[in-house]
Amino acid sequence: MIKSVDIFLILLALAIFSWGIHKRIRLWHIGRKENRSDKMWHRIKSFLVDGIAHRRILQDLYPGVIHLLIFLGFIVPFTVIVTTQFIFTLPIALARLISLILDIIALAAIVSLILAIYRRYITRPSRLDNRTDDLLSLILILLIVLTGIILEGLRISVIGKDVQTWAPVGNTLAALINITGLDNNAKGLLSMIIFRVHFFLVLGIIAYIPYTKLFHIISSPINMIFRSLSPKGTLSYLNLEDEEAETFGVAKIEEFTWKQLMDLDACTRCGRCQDHCPAYLTEKPLSPKKIIDDLKNHMHIRAPQILDARIKGTDPEEVSPLINSVIAEDILWACTTCRSCIDHCPVFVEHVDKILDMRRYQVLMESKFPEELTAAFRGLEKNSNPWGLGYDARADWAGEMDVPIMSETGEKEIDCLFFVGCIRSYDDRNKKVAVAMTKILNHLGIKFAILGTEEGCCGDPARRVGNEYLYQILAQTNIEAFNRYNIKMILTTCPHCYNTLKNEYPQLGFSCEVVHHSVFIQENIRNGRLKLNHALAKKLTFHDPCYLGRYSGIYEPPREVLTSIPAIDLREMKRSRIDSLCCGAGGGWMWMDEKIGKRMNIQRLEDALTVNPEWIATACPFCVTMFDDAIKDKNMEKDLKIWDIAELVEQAMFGMK
Repeated sequence: MIKSVDIFLILLALAIFSWGIHKRIRLWHIGRKENRSDKMWHRIKSFLVDGIAHRRILQDLYPGVIHLLIFLGFIVPFTVIVTTQFIFTLPIALARLISLILDIIALAAIVSLILAIYRRYITRPSRLDNRTDDLLSLILILLIVLTGIILEGLRISVIGKDVQTWAPVGNTLAALINITGLDNNAKGLLSMIIFRVHFFLVLGIIAYIPYTKLFHIISSPINMIFRSLSPKGTLSYLNLEDEEAETFGVAKIEEFTWKQLMDLDACTRCGRCQDHCPAYLTEKPLSPKKIIDDLKNHMHIRAPQILDARIKGTDPEEVSPLINSVIAEDILWACTTCRSCIDHCPVFVEHVDKILDMRRYQVLMESKFPEELTAAFRGLEKNSNPWGLGYDARADWAGEMDVPIMSETGEKEIDCLFFVGCIRSYDDRNKKVAVAMTKILNHLGIKFAILGTEEGCCGDPARRVGNEYLYQILAQTNIEAFNRYNIKMILTTCPHCYNTLKNEYPQLGFSCEVVHHSVFIQENIRNGRLKLNHALAKKLTFHDPCYLGRYSGIYEPPREVLTSIPAIDLREMKRSRIDSLCCGAGGGWMWMDEKIGKRMNIQRLEDALTVNPEWIATACPFCVTMFDDAIKDKNMEKDLKIWDIAELVEQAMFGMK
């Protein structure tokens, strides 16, 4: 049925397709260079598992299955058609199996396409925004599959029983066609017409792909391959001593990297990021999906201007910075950096990095940031803690416990340095956790010490709001102390400290073993050194801290610790593990006031109350503070308690307080 003119049409469609792909990829070239070509086998393996096998997409099961079946309805027939151009004769058994698989997949694809249209336009989840090309793309694919399966039915109707074909759907259609009484000549003419329609639809969609949402067929797999393989909590390093750098951070679209710009084209607008964003869910102006979409729209306007100027050898026309022209300040600062958007994105779009790069510009170049951060910056600069409390009070939490301090011990070798952190050192509620952890270490006979007045803030509060300069000063001061005492292992009870010390200090030349106390306690329960003999007969739920769970992948150790305590009734919230909702303290919000929408810690407390707990447990000082405030706000101090897991272990070891 292919005519000579069809060869020209095929080449024309491919030319339009190729030109469109070239134009889209060309836009990414305005971005800065970034190396994403390392560990290529690992990248390809990830693409095969998360992309082709749909592991990542199937995290949201219903739309994930729909997408998988539509994907199979495209990729399997395409593969078979291409393959059979080179293999003209197949064994009968194999031909039957292939025909059966194609039949089932075609039917499943048709059902899935109808369900996709129904979901998008009838049930209409709030996270979906419908545009013309969404419907057009679905209808085009549906028509291609329908015309293909009708052609199969007509073929079987004409030739009768085919020993090489097992096609229940095709046979059913053939039977229906035979009922019409059409003769073979009429069927042949109808086949020719439907084939031409099918053929032109296929050519049309090939040419259509680069110019519409269907471009994600190309961009999303590439984005999966070139996703970040660095530890999740690692932000890009800023060389503040680079004399050639005119600015730091991102103010213009071309100051993002090429990979960050690819992200914008890879986004499918599925809205999963929005559905799991704590800021969006508590009525803040931030929608991760909208940030990506707004930046994408701006890129498609601005990038051609920059490319044209480069061709002409001139400077592009100046435009306003992204903030307040493309992204509003309230949106930029609403992010808690919880990473839920990234971990739920099926194609690995990296939202948080873009937000923090824009914050960096605002803070470092414009000195624009929420007013409440002024006091936190001043405190960090003066006394290396966000409250500005005195250095000399940093070890006061220890009281009369005789906790060894590195500068006073005279010990050349210790088992670990206990990095207490700012909140555990200065906040009255969290000091109790530092005391509990110290008792556990003493009970185990661990040779440890603290830095005392030599310990400073790890720098996370400064870095997560864009103050890279202050972060690097704080980090370098700590690194000097670590090197002075030849520290080999650090124990911390704060996931923010854990992430910063473990994943970000190596950028500044320091690395050692860093252990979070949930893992440390778990290991010592497993090896029998920690005996939890006292029952705590309480209904309890565990809140996953963002920087412990999504950032560090530590979900099971704290749960194993809790279930090792006799009589504990552990109840899981609906939003737990990767779906855990942020307490609202990350990204600088520990030191800012929520003035828009519902407070995040109140929302998270309400999540916990759905399982009717007597106690809430967590493993992060930020989370302890936020839950403590929420419990007080609801006047529930007598009915509900928030504990760090170290405090519960202490009680299970020595008896309830």
